[in-house]
Amino acid sequence: WRVIYAPHMTTMSGLAGGEFSVQYDLNDDGTIVSHAKCNFPFYKGFLSVSGSFGSVNNEVCRVDFDEAWIKASNHENDEPYPNIQSVPDSILKSLIRKLGKAAFIEPFAVFPISFLDSETIVFDFELLGTRICARKE
Repeated sequence: WRVIYAPHMTTMSGLAGGEFSVQYDLNDDGTIVSHAKCNFPFYKGFLSVSGSFGSVNNEVCRVDFDEAWIKASNHENDEPYPNIQSVPDSILKSLIRKLGKAAFIEPFAVFPISFLDSETIVFDFELLGTRICARKE
């Protein structure tokens, strides 16, 4: 799935003079990996997170991220590390993991679904009062 509409990301990236491109990989076992390709004056590369996802009920989904990592890159065709285990051990890896865990706030992990079919999902990001739309690739 690739995010095609996320006004909060567009606003934040515009304020920082850059852009995000976000992809979600949802697996049959309920795991999720997300890679945000970042292109900013102060950082070029990937910000990635992983965890689990599922349904709370027919109208609400839940996403729990429990890992975070980065990969700096100036190469246009470079790829992110696919998972936390692929990231070389370093002080930076430990710091990003700790910051990521601190940033995942459980009450904000629940997203009401506004629309869902086999190709598109629109869900509410209530924390910021906005909606996110993603399309299956």
